[in-house]
Amino acid sequence: MPHRSAADLEEERRLILAAQRDRAAFAPLYERYVDQIHGYIYTLTKDRELADDVTAATFAKALEELPRFEWRGVPYSAWLYRVAGNALAREKRKPAWAELAVDLPDGSPDLADVAATSERAATVRAAVAALPDDQRQVVLLRFGGELRNKEIAAIMNRSEGAVKLLTFRALTALRRRLGAPLPAERAALQAGGK
Repeated sequence: MPHRSAADLEEERRLILAAQRDRAAFAPLYERYVDQIHGYIYTLTKDRELADDVTAATFAKALEELPRFEWRGVPYSAWLYRVAGNALAREKRKPAWAELAVDLPDGSPDLADVAATSERAATVRAAVAALPDDQRQVVLLRFGGELRNKEIAAIMNRSEGAVKLLTFRALTALRRRLGAPLPAERAALQAGGK
């Protein structure tokens, strides 16, 4: 979801107030965020069933806590991401099940293209998975959840400066792991080629 304007935040505040008065009015909030939260959890777990379960638990908790929710001027999604992260942590403490199913692409694209794309995506996922937990969470919230530093800071209980530093460190580590030149190296290459 793109960055929210003051008008968007005000609309969201009104939606939350309406849902606090009447639980049936929670539906627009659910529809607005269910795909984002599911995508976030799926990106972390690569397990569709677990993502379904954690997403359901997240929105059950959101509905349960709705009367006590206090508006703080940041998108409701920031609070939902935190609830989802906590729900996932609880799920990870439970005994794991082995996943045997393999998702195969539908349609008839060129299998070489599918393999190359899949291999590259797997390489990027592995590089992100290898990051320290806080850096991985920042990358997923920033690029997967399309959240701003202020929103990520609220979710992670960190300052915006700490979020910026974590993002910088994560991107630097990813560039190194994936063989991409760092910005200074890229500038030096461009200057040498001119």
